[in-house]
Amino acid sequence: MPAENKERLVKMLARRDIPLIEDDVYADLAFDGSRPRPAKAFDDKGNVLLCGSFSKTLAPGYRVGFIAPGRFQEAVERRKFAHVVASPSPTQMAIAEYLSEGGYERHLRRLRRALATQSERYRAAIADAFPAGTRVSRPQGGFVLWVELAAGFDAIDLQQRALERGIAVAPGSIFSARRRFGHCFRISTGHPWSPRIERAITTLGELIRG
Repeated sequence: MPAENKERLVKMLARRDIPLIEDDVYADLAFDGSRPRPAKAFDDKGNVLLCGSFSKTLAPGYRVGFIAPGRFQEAVERRKFAHVVASPSPTQMAIAEYLSEGGYERHLRRLRRALATQSERYRAAIADAFPAGTRVSRPQGGFVLWVELAAGFDAIDLQQRALERGIAVAPGSIFSARRRFGHCFRISTGHPWSPRIERAITTLGELIRG
């Protein structure tokens, strides 16, 4: 979303006293290093709850995230305590120490380059293995691709058949409250390219072709 649209959205919601929860977990993974400006940057009323995480950039298994909740801080703290009491201290301390040593930016630069390369490898393999007419997103960051197949294709059925082969994809309908995008699916490019990944994409292509 362009920055000017984020600003318009924040102001529109503020006029109506509607809070905005901003999921910013992939923002550090822009391939060119130009981190998108968050909607939170335009928030002068504490109406935006900015959520981020180190699970996408440092250690998925640590499950360490953060929130800048603005005027909702007390309510967020209360609900956090009611649900989980606290987060594990050792993992938070480990990430805090790593950040304090100044290596995070260097790590991000390497990670962005790797993910950009992997994204193109996956896209090229999909172009080779999937039917003609398949459309694939060209992301500017992160590590997921959005794949659009012919209208009427059942991505949930594909997911079930792929799981039987040990391959996981996310059908598009789970990303829509109205069950749209049933002919689409999301695929992760977070795993380094390997013969195993290549075989998996080839298998997906075979399953799609029927």
